[in-house]
Amino acid sequence: MIVFKTPIDTTRLRMAYNNDVLSFYDNFLIKPKYCDITLGETPIRLFPAPDGTFFLNLKPYVTSLINTRNFEDTLSPSIGGISPSTYVKAFSDGTYLEQEIHFTIYFQNDTQTQASYNLTWLAGVNQHTDYYRRSITDYFPLTPSKSDSTKHFYLKYWEGYPFDITMHMPNTQYFTLKNNTTTLSTQMLTRGRVSRLVLSDGRTDETLENVLPLIEGHNELRFKASSTDSDNDTFITLEKIPYKKGAYLKWLNSFGGYSYWLFENTYSIDRSTKYMGEIDNDYSNIDRSFGRNIQIGKESLDTYKITAELLSENERRIVEGILESPKVYFFTGKPLSQNNKNNWVEVTLKTGSARVKNPKQPLTNFTFDIELPQRYTISL
Repeated sequence: MIVFKTPIDTTRLRMAYNNDVLSFYDNFLIKPKYCDITLGETPIRLFPAPDGTFFLNLKPYVTSLINTRNFEDTLSPSIGGISPSTYVKAFSDGTYLEQEIHFTIYFQNDTQTQASYNLTWLAGVNQHTDYYRRSITDYFPLTPSKSDSTKHFYLKYWEGYPFDITMHMPNTQYFTLKNNTTTLSTQMLTRGRVSRLVLSDGRTDETLENVLPLIEGHNELRFKASSTDSDNDTFITLEKIPYKKGAYLKWLNSFGGYSYWLFENTYSIDRSTKYMGEIDNDYSNIDRSFGRNIQIGKESLDTYKITAELLSENERRIVEGILESPKVYFFTGKPLSQNNKNNWVEVTLKTGSARVKNPKQPLTNFTFDIELPQRYTISL
């Protein structure tokens, strides 16, 4: 029989970008030759240590299987009307992975022993300082929780801008969303183990409020597996902010969902240019030429300096995630109008460090430099 030194927890929702180490052996007295493993359709062969123990870290295999879209956000939602189902979009592909892992140990006498398990991963990562075990049966948004809870979350939504909430939903049929602030609720169809609840595509006349009204300010949303309240329900404090101008960004957070933030409208833009080079043109008489060289053209690049000011602890926990994100987008669309995936441009966060907490200041300020893609210019 195959024995794992640490029993495999099949009910744990694992994070793909953390180590996932398995150490195992067989209590059969005959020495093993090797172990063949299949993770989904991926074959792996292991050879034992001198004491007959096998060692495997699933991380490199899982990360290659789960990342099917290179972290790109390809969601282009079409929402509207009074049907709740139009506001929920599938997002399991590239975010969620469920695979069977099968072990077969072969022995020197040509006998074998086998074991199989079903394991589940999210395309996220945990840290030692805030690790919490999530179960495959948990309902929760893919965003940082409040500092004092694992079932309560905080999000901020600005009217006139695209916004959605990425949710892990073990029930792949329906879920109930209740606004405890207004006492109104609605039942919605899920679109897979991970779905995105789209509140707005930028318009203010076609939003989730068509089926679940929100008030300006704080709304206490309750996500439920059914219409009945349960101790497993998740709560989101959603703060709705009236339309205002600013620099709007979204980024892939450490849980595999997307975070949004409207940075202050006091941002600055610096444009840097440099010559691309020149071509020798010293082939004419001085009275028939414009110079000895021809300029090829210039390269041009814009850098935005953006700020987020006076952030509470819950707000800080969201915004600080941009520092470690592998994918950051800048909103280029028009607020208060319908937008799609092409109204975002991928940018590079040039800021390499920031103080994420200062004990002498209860509120946090962030300043980031983001570099836009190289501008198109006229050149030879």
